[in-house]
Amino acid sequence: MYNQINPNILRKAGDYILSDVTLISYQTADGSNPRKISVRDAVAEINIYESINNKCLSGDITLVDSQNVANHLPLTGFERIEFTFFTPAISKGFNFSMDSGHPMYIYRIANRVETNPRTQAYTLFFTSKEMLRNEQVRVSRAYDTSFDNVIMELVKHQDFLNSKKTLTVEETRGVHKVVLPRLRPFGAIDFISKSSQSKAFNNAYCYFYETANGFKYQSLESMLAVTNTVARPVVAKFVSKPINIKEGEDSDKSVIESMQIAEDVKIIDQFNTLKNLRNGVYASRMITHNAFNKTFSEIDFDYHQDYSLHFHTEHDGQGGKALSKYGLPFFPAENNKFYSDYPEGTLYFYTATEKIHNTNELPDYENFVGKTLSQKMMLQSMRIAMTVPGFTGLSAGDLIAYEMPSYEPADKKNPLDFDPYMSGRYIVESIRHRFDVARDKHIMNLECVKDSTRVPYPKETIDTFTNRETNKNNVNVLQYDLDDAVVTQTESKSNIFK
Repeated sequence: MYNQINPNILRKAGDYILSDVTLISYQTADGSNPRKISVRDAVAEINIYESINNKCLSGDITLVDSQNVANHLPLTGFERIEFTFFTPAISKGFNFSMDSGHPMYIYRIANRVETNPRTQAYTLFFTSKEMLRNEQVRVSRAYDTSFDNVIMELVKHQDFLNSKKTLTVEETRGVHKVVLPRLRPFGAIDFISKSSQSKAFNNAYCYFYETANGFKYQSLESMLAVTNTVARPVVAKFVSKPINIKEGEDSDKSVIESMQIAEDVKIIDQFNTLKNLRNGVYASRMITHNAFNKTFSEIDFDYHQDYSLHFHTEHDGQGGKALSKYGLPFFPAENNKFYSDYPEGTLYFYTATEKIHNTNELPDYENFVGKTLSQKMMLQSMRIAMTVPGFTGLSAGDLIAYEMPSYEPADKKNPLDFDPYMSGRYIVESIRHRFDVARDKHIMNLECVKDSTRVPYPKETIDTFTNRETNKNNVNVLQYDLDDAVVTQTESKSNIFK
């Protein structure tokens, strides 16, 4: 997508086009049209937030107000805000206008302070209309259909979210009977998402989130792959070190290259073994109960055995599924057992009772819960943050590549001079679009996650841990024996002074 930028239109990294910014009151100005006030000249900063973990877009705008708009409109928490924001040379961007897009809704004012005797500054917070709608209605309905059809009704039906935005839905597997007992629409979507199994991929759980293009309902593996055999390509490649910009014939290329320079890169997490052990990332056991047949069953999840069956952030180099780029190194940890050999560490309990709803199918919990939760939690183990030039063509859920420096002297051991494990492909988990009017620049703060390494960790078959600790002080001591010794010693010292 970055390669589609026209450098004749986008003259520098961080350029943007911001329209007029208008606040729209619930009051009428002439008996039919709403009252409007332009605040474009008062804008100090605008932030727009999107994330695969958030249902709706949200944002805030900081105003330096010398016209007392807060009282004259007045601001009450029931206003709309209109503006459009685009990166030059691309059509994708944020259209919050009434005529061709979807305005955002003001719901809060905060940090109202005096900057001088005639001027004040404050921040207005806004969100999508669907977020407000979610707080007003409940879903109390039974469905007998596929889960993707349920999602479409929850989003589009006038009794629920009543959204007019584009909805991109991944098809799901099976026909299911589900009862939604007076849940809020987003709560109902969460309930459905946990049991949704992708029609194209052997995995489950779907993310529901909003981007500049509308709402998306998509499984994790669909973010990582185009089909069940082809990995999804990245839309951008970021690097930390400055790029040499040549003048003359290569000047056009330099604009695109400078758009992909990452600054302030931070590794938030690289691994968390305790958290992963507790949450079944490496191994887990599913216990199911079939009340109809009066049987129990146990299904174990093994991270190393399951890894190659699914797409991960890293592929095999040819666009296929990777075989061994594990986030968990392959080695015997104790008594020649691997970390993936302890399923009792995390237990899940689900019903597998047949014919609860006649011939309707139950979600295939036995075969997807362990692997789905494992991959979701592994993504939280490898997380980075970075600041890059703004680009409205990049969205949460997109794939990027990042070359992390090796932070070592350059030599033949690492001729490419990059970190072999933290470099590679990432999912953009969240974006903060920051429009700094004073600097006249659009900046993005990205948080990106991955669940595998670009270069496989070294494998080991020899147990180097077992029986390595000393047995020299391996004794049990009774606390009361220690206390008796203290009393005896105290009495002995007392007798000296008699």
